[in-house]
Amino acid sequence: MEFEELISVLVAEHVRMKSDLAQVEQAVSKKDFTSASRILKGLDTLFRQHIADEEAQVLRLLIDAYGLKGAEDAILVFRQHRPIYDLMEEVKKLASISTEELASNEDRLKRLFDEHTLAEETRVFPRAISTFIERSSAPS
Repeated sequence: MEFEELISVLVAEHVRMKSDLAQVEQAVSKKDFTSASRILKGLDTLFRQHIADEEAQVLRLLIDAYGLKGAEDAILVFRQHRPIYDLMEEVKKLASISTEELASNEDRLKRLFDEHTLAEETRVFPRAISTFIERSSAPS
């Protein structure tokens, strides 16, 4: 898979994950905690693979090209993966016991995820693509 195609896949996964979170929100509002839990389990699998792809491909490219200091913005953005994942785990647990706290945490997860994907799509991915193109066209 070409690098630009990988970025397109990652962005498409962002769209899918946002849609899944919206479905979780709808299920929670209807007090359908079984559906919310099921959706979150599927989202968990996608999110884990998504993180692995971003860090192995995108972050590695930026660190190789610019070093740790030069890739600091991407590193900061990708450090958000852990709190998002931890909050997703918390929401999954709450979905199985249907507490009031669920709606608040689900909303917090959605906001955090939206901020994170915006940072990746507007800062990290464009820089990674331009870096890939520069490195691909540079003489060896």
